[in-house]
Amino acid sequence: MQRKNTALIMLLLLLVPAALVAETVIGVSAFTNLAGEKAVQWLEIGIADSVSHKLRNVRDYIVVERTNVDKIIHEVQLGQTGVLDDKKAKQAGKALGADIIVVGNFQKYGNRIRITAKLVEVESHKILKQVESTGVMDNIFELQDEIALKIIDQTNIKITADVKNRITENFTKNISAYEYYVKGMSNLLYQLNYLEAIKWFDKAIGVDKNYSLAYSGLGKAYSLRRWELKNYENRIDDSLLEKSYQNSRRALDLSPNLDEAHIALARYYQEVDDKKVPNKWKLCEAETRKAIEINPNNAEAYFLLSRIYGYNDAQEEKYLLISIEKNKFLTDAHNNLAVIYLDQKKLDLAEKYFKNTIEIDPEFKTGYMNLGVVYDRKGQLERALEMYQVVLKKYPTYILGLRNLGIGYRRLNRLDEAMAQFRKAVKVKSDDYQTWSEIAYISLVKKDYREAIKNYHVALKHNPTYYFTLSNLGYCYGEVGDFKNAVKYLTDCHNQHRDKAWPAGHLGWIYRNKLKDNAQAKYWYGEALKREPNNSGYQQNFNQL
Repeated sequence: MQRKNTALIMLLLLLVPAALVAETVIGVSAFTNLAGEKAVQWLEIGIADSVSHKLRNVRDYIVVERTNVDKIIHEVQLGQTGVLDDKKAKQAGKALGADIIVVGNFQKYGNRIRITAKLVEVESHKILKQVESTGVMDNIFELQDEIALKIIDQTNIKITADVKNRITENFTKNISAYEYYVKGMSNLLYQLNYLEAIKWFDKAIGVDKNYSLAYSGLGKAYSLRRWELKNYENRIDDSLLEKSYQNSRRALDLSPNLDEAHIALARYYQEVDDKKVPNKWKLCEAETRKAIEINPNNAEAYFLLSRIYGYNDAQEEKYLLISIEKNKFLTDAHNNLAVIYLDQKKLDLAEKYFKNTIEIDPEFKTGYMNLGVVYDRKGQLERALEMYQVVLKKYPTYILGLRNLGIGYRRLNRLDEAMAQFRKAVKVKSDDYQTWSEIAYISLVKKDYREAIKNYHVALKHNPTYYFTLSNLGYCYGEVGDFKNAVKYLTDCHNQHRDKAWPAGHLGWIYRNKLKDNAQAKYWYGEALKREPNNSGYQQNFNQL
């Protein structure tokens, strides 16, 4: 979905800014610590995050996610002094797809602090206005309120009393709690260090037991930590999920209209086992839609909504496109959209969006992996292998990378190299049935059927229904003359996988050519034809019988 052009037009003769078009995209850069005082260095991110969070209450703004702003700012300033001048602000704004970028600084002297923010119009590279608030450090929350309200005022946007109240709502009055919260968010969003984030959020709550934003941060951090362990370390820790729920609920009890708390709870429902919460998806959707009602420009909410509709490509695609419109740097949204296109065999589109993921985040290993799958589907196996190798260079124990690299070597008939990767994979995850099945298949290709049977049984122990294990195990038993077991596993495969014709077709071949039972052979060829009616080989054998 393309965002309408919302570029500003300056009325130069009057030297005042024109009113903004609805849904102006605005980004807030980190505020420079002019005095360089280390004790308040955390305010560089703290002030920017707070102002950005307050501006999100204005429905006429799409506020660029702060992590994305700082990423682009870093690229623009690379090798420079670190001070974001107006020209660099324009460069950053264009890269962010923003109409306005807020460039700020602060200076603390004694117990007083002055906060300054310039509004730079990206299209014209002109400073629309400079706003300033000065006061004592103890009033930092009110000073941030002033900055946000002055930015809104200078962009000629009228807000209701209710919106103003939400903007000036501060979830703590304790500066220490605020500092700990900012450090928690820095670890959660910037370093992706969920354990460290949990530590700082706990410290914030230790100082202020009613700090709803900190509880919300904990809810999300616990959920993400559980996901991280499950996907990257093959460990399940459901106690983290329970902590996610408790903290998300506490955040909502304190602040029912906090969209981030609803998002945290929605993440819990997405991760929890449906045996524990049977109506999890309905509850997840309710929380997600509540977050959107509070903040219609919350990109993460639309992303979570897309996952709820994962069974419906059209709906999922719709919400993913909206989430990317709201935040073009949302890596997971690009990835999931590419997965849809991959499933639909729209390989060029899939390649485009997978490439987006690694351009946004060069550390996003799933992007490299999926890009390799695209190249594989395009028949570009060498390029696919390059992608898998990039992932494994960064994450040498990534099970999917090891397995896919092995499959790539196997398809190129580099069987010894394939086996080496598969062996590494089962050392990392000994119960990975797909890899055991691949190990067995290497022996099958080499016609070492006894060795193949041994490894297929290992795979079968970890997953008794996997199609390739059952079908190939039946085939191998047939090749060594053990037709009793061949019939057993092929029949089981036929019953387990009602969309597959090959097991029945091979049973027909065994009964006709090895067991000399034409009645059974005819029956099984007939079963195969029910599933694959246009198969000329099955039809010919059936007719002959």
